[in-house]
Amino acid sequence: MIRLVLRRKPLRLLAFAALLLLVPCGLRADVFSIWPFGGGAAAKNDASDLTAEAAEDTLATLLDATQFWSEKVTINGQNMTMKISMSDQPLSLVRASVLKLFPTAQAAGNESSLLMRRPLDDGGSQRIFLLQLRGMNPLLQFTTVLPKDMPRECPRPLWPAEFPVAPGAASFQLMSFPNRGSHFGTYVIAGSEIAPVMDELTAKIRSAGWAPATMEHADLFAGTGEVFMKKDPDELLLLGIVRDAAGDAQVSFYTRKLK
Repeated sequence: MIRLVLRRKPLRLLAFAALLLLVPCGLRADVFSIWPFGGGAAAKNDASDLTAEAAEDTLATLLDATQFWSEKVTINGQNMTMKISMSDQPLSLVRASVLKLFPTAQAAGNESSLLMRRPLDDGGSQRIFLLQLRGMNPLLQFTTVLPKDMPRECPRPLWPAEFPVAPGAASFQLMSFPNRGSHFGTYVIAGSEIAPVMDELTAKIRSAGWAPATMEHADLFAGTGEVFMKKDPDELLLLGIVRDAAGDAQVSFYTRKLK
């Protein structure tokens, strides 16, 4: 039953994982608390120098994991592939073994997740994200390879026109799913209040022909997001704004064709 549910919602998992795979390493403390590598000595089976493919195979053997999803994605204009595998091993039991398998990797995590960055010989990096969903047994493994020349931000000409840009916006990140015609974009507005940003972005989205579906944006005290719909063709657009630990407004957009 769990496997069936996960297959029906791969995009939500891909989107969440890709946001973390985009985070530059070292990782910000407000995303993860840093975990030590624990104990110093590397494991006998040190996979630090393996290619990305060989490292995936070695990790799959350690976790007894099975790949169940693979999809082409574009991150900040760079084409790559994101893979999802599942394991029945609890993260709490395998965390130390995974860290020892890749002793030179940068790592961060919490009780339910572990994110690692492995440098590759060609100057690129491999990101490995392990996630144990609360109340679910499978341990999910997301992997992708970022090239050496991976842009740290989305080039502005590639930013979707349906994602309006607020004054002061910076740190643009964009993930696209070519096979789905969908996009997930984020940017940061330093020190900005959420309410006026929400009003401005909602007005711009509505002026482009989108109709709000929930009216959550109109709540001056709790409105931090909105669902928009458009017809001919039917499309969905999500807008969300939250404040991060630094006090900045994190703005996110997601759009998808429904037919």
